[in-house]
Amino acid sequence: MFPSIPHPALAQILNVVDQFRQFERLSVAEQRQRQLINLRGLLRHAWRYSPFWQARLRAAGFQPEEGSDMSAFARLPILTRAELQENAETIRAHSPEMTAQTLSTARSSGSTGRPVAVERYKPTYRPLYQAMSLVENYWHGRDGSQPLAVVKDMPDGTQPHWGPLFQMLGKTGPSHIRNLLKHSPEDIAAWLQDLRPPYLLTTPAMAARLAELAGGELSLRQIITFGETVTPELRARAARAFGGARIVDRYSCEELGWIALQCPKHAHYHALSALLLVEIVDDAGRPCGPGIPGRVLLTGLHGFAMPLIRYDIGDVAEWGAPCDCGINLPVIGRLWGRQRSFLQRPDGSLYLAPLTGEYWRKVAPIREHRLVQYADGLIEAFVVPERPLTEEEHAALRAMLHRELHFAYDIIVTETGGIDWGAQWKRVDVIRLDRLRDAPPAAQS
Repeated sequence: MFPSIPHPALAQILNVVDQFRQFERLSVAEQRQRQLINLRGLLRHAWRYSPFWQARLRAAGFQPEEGSDMSAFARLPILTRAELQENAETIRAHSPEMTAQTLSTARSSGSTGRPVAVERYKPTYRPLYQAMSLVENYWHGRDGSQPLAVVKDMPDGTQPHWGPLFQMLGKTGPSHIRNLLKHSPEDIAAWLQDLRPPYLLTTPAMAARLAELAGGELSLRQIITFGETVTPELRARAARAFGGARIVDRYSCEELGWIALQCPKHAHYHALSALLLVEIVDDAGRPCGPGIPGRVLLTGLHGFAMPLIRYDIGDVAEWGAPCDCGINLPVIGRLWGRQRSFLQRPDGSLYLAPLTGEYWRKVAPIREHRLVQYADGLIEAFVVPERPLTEEEHAALRAMLHRELHFAYDIIVTETGGIDWGAQWKRVDVIRLDRLRDAPPAAQS
């Protein structure tokens, strides 16, 4: 039909997409000005409806009057997960139009050890989230009329489209779903061989394992990843294993939704500054320059139901140089991962262990692995082998770990029949604990 008449919900989303595509091409100064308008509105709302934020904003010297100085924002203390847990009731900022029917609750997976619950105002959050989903598909030129394989923590099944948004667009490529917790990587690899989809949506850890099992017999256009860190090594390995497939990563969190999307041209990310304000700071809270890793702080510019302002999500990242792809959004040059996923050197500095599966399997037949560092610095490598390991293989694994980690601490290797990853899809394979090895687990922070 021409002219086509879109569904009212689709028309709203497409309008937001159009606004965002215009925003991403504005100058940095124009983007910043619009961002500050949104930020002021958020702070005024928080001042009016949240006892927690009114007290914190007053202490920082914030004035809610229109046109007042915004320097108080930088003086606000960083909001931690512990504070969010302990003060959830007073952090809420429910205005009269926010009824139970208009609110939803998002819960983090707890991969940092501190699960949290955040309330969202659905009339604002949903269209923005769906619009960014569509923007990402436009950026990366996906064809929603083609099949999509989905390997994540959701029930097995097949749908006639990629989701309601694509159905409204008339894109009816089927999505085939396998639960990554209920099926082995070997079974999923065989399923993909039969299905042969152009697109695969899964976690980086599963993509890495499938790349090892593929044997070069499966060709993919894109592997869409989420939830874990993507390394340059994984990108190269996936391209070799899947006929030149490109990994396209998404950076998000349960509390705030989309944070950044991978650039259409490069492997770095563009921060979605129309939706949130991203800061990268050092341990003293000072802004980090490009190329310097720091803590990621987020301020959701539309999070009116439960404002998260300068919220530390526990990630480490670094800014990158401006991009030449035509998108003027801020560049996140690298995502390092969770702070708890770093090992600590004797001098107190943190080190990201780049030990993907091939490091282990070059030495011994290891199926799964996890590094645990205890309070005294001792590192214990838990491994699930295909068969009992020899003394020589134990020694070789310790030597590999000393060589790759550059650590003076003792390293021990412990064989186990299985690693308890918890009832969640994220697999954190490096953990720092604040207790000694022989202390009871209840002492773990």
